[in-house]
Amino acid sequence: MTTLLIVEDDALIREMMDITLSQAGYGIVAVGSGQSALEVLGRLRIDLVLLDVHMPEMSGLDVLAAMRRMGGTMPPVLMVTANRNADTVQEAMRLGCVGYVAKGGTRLGVRPRQIRL
Repeated sequence: MTTLLIVEDDALIREMMDITLSQAGYGIVAVGSGQSALEVLGRLRIDLVLLDVHMPEMSGLDVLAAMRRMGGTMPPVLMVTANRNADTVQEAMRLGCVGYVAKGGTRLGVRPRQIRL
């Protein structure tokens, strides 16, 4: 089973994503902070990370940078954000994110063939 890691500080959004993706047949691990995400990534095999950009304490960009420092093969990361600021998107891509999902909509900032699960 393909396992997705949802990293979202808003509990309602996290639960909605969890339910929706579970019903689609994915295995889900959902956490509310960047630190928790790094702990999960250190102990479980994750196939795709859905990572909120704006979180307290540790932003999604901070998590991406920490994932790179962890070494090893990094799972594909899709940033989840309501913010489409060009600087933020460029920095996320530089750090290894493969695209973004806009909150509140269905626009996917990545072509489906780029990610194979």
